[in-house]
Amino acid sequence: MSALMGFSLMLLTISCDFACQWKQNLRERMPKLPASKRLQLNDLKLQCALPVWHAASHNVECQNENSLSFKPGVRKSDGEGVERMWAALNPAAFSTKDAGTGQRADILEGKIDNHNYLKNVGQGVALQRKLVVALAERARQINGFKQVNATISKQLKKQWKTMIDDWLEDKSKPNPFTLSRKDCPTEAEVRREVRKDEDALTAGGKAPLHGRSATAFLVAGIQIRTHKLAGTVLVAADRENKIEEWRHMLLKKIATFRSLQKIYMPGVAETIEETEAARDTDNAPPKPERVALFMPSAMVPKSEDDTLGGCVRGLLQMEAKLRVAICLNTLVSLRSRLHAKRHLIGFRDENITGQYHSTKARSLIEQVGERVEAHVKRYQLAQAAVIVLKGLDAHPELQELKPEDVRLDGDAGESDSAARKKLAMLSAGQGARPPRNAPGTSKRLMSWIWTMPGALDDEEERLHKSIRVKWARARARKVRWCEEGMLLREEMRRAMLRGDALRGDAAHVALS
Repeated sequence: MSALMGFSLMLLTISCDFACQWKQNLRERMPKLPASKRLQLNDLKLQCALPVWHAASHNVECQNENSLSFKPGVRKSDGEGVERMWAALNPAAFSTKDAGTGQRADILEGKIDNHNYLKNVGQGVALQRKLVVALAERARQINGFKQVNATISKQLKKQWKTMIDDWLEDKSKPNPFTLSRKDCPTEAEVRREVRKDEDALTAGGKAPLHGRSATAFLVAGIQIRTHKLAGTVLVAADRENKIEEWRHMLLKKIATFRSLQKIYMPGVAETIEETEAARDTDNAPPKPERVALFMPSAMVPKSEDDTLGGCVRGLLQMEAKLRVAICLNTLVSLRSRLHAKRHLIGFRDENITGQYHSTKARSLIEQVGERVEAHVKRYQLAQAAVIVLKGLDAHPELQELKPEDVRLDGDAGESDSAARKKLAMLSAGQGARPPRNAPGTSKRLMSWIWTMPGALDDEEERLHKSIRVKWARARARKVRWCEEGMLLREEMRRAMLRGDALRGDAAHVALS
């Protein structure tokens, strides 16, 4: 608040790692500050957001509500600027750890002063390079938004724009950037429920306390498995460095998971040793994406008395709840993606001609299709675990998801019209013509994913919701990049460019 004194503010964005908690009860806390440090909250628009990198540690609902990408006026700021100095300070902190307190403070202060000086004198060049990137990306995002926007009627666009404005004013209203999941509890809600069960066991003296909870252990294992599924598609030669970085990150996560596994799954050590002993030592060790995690659902009890399968009590039931929630929520997302894909295909078939525009439309459809495949793999993994943990009859609504099930009613699939025609020919007799009322078309059978509770909403309404999310997010990206270009130009107007910074084609593009 002291840093803000002396400024006339209309819009204020505060970004910090715990903004979702800091903004709670802010109006009640403000009067407790000295009078000279208080903000007049009624006279300005205040919005709080999570830095992009730190937001990943928050649950999905919190990320969607507090994402910087959805906040007006923040351009493409990531909120991590205050963290970047650590890259320069960490080596200095290590080299001065044996110095005296005063000497160390002087050295670090000199390092920070040098960092600030170099940043100031290089501001013009840095802004110039940023503007070149911003202009190129702005053009790409505007073009991408036009593809989505062209498929939407004016009435819907006006309705969705009003919905976005209402949400920005009042966060209690529906979030236009996410698809509501009224059909089933969210994964976050199930995690809270499982955590409550765990706390109840702990309070009763039936469960030990460790550095991390059993719920966090299970979630970590499920997320690692999801990373492994996603990583198998990274096979392009030009992405070799990224693949190695991804594998290095995955190995770290697996090592942490193994340390917790010894606590919550003491019976798994023998299984891991047997697996390692059976491996041919002459061959290279398996890649991280092929390492078996041995989740509780993968541990088969060795005897009828060994009902826990080497796990602490209650762990199997916790994983079962989490897996069921993943199945239900993945089906919601899968239905949404299928609606979006069909809408884009229909618009392409009816309105787009020419190789250039057809190629763009195909790329957009393929992106949606890739997400569909990812949701299918996620569901199949969770559904297989549910069967192992609870049996086939515990959740009959969670059926096996086959390739032919991943479609909308009316999508490509085997029609029964050909069979009806054959039956009509047989009824007419050999050599006879089929009856004139033989059916020429027929409704295809609906996939089971559309017969689950909550799935049979009005189809057009569901379709509009799915496209609304895609449209709103594409619009937000376009607006943020437009803000980036506009504010960079204003910052460059206030910065001094050195002579050598004015040379080069990039500089002329940036300043044009």
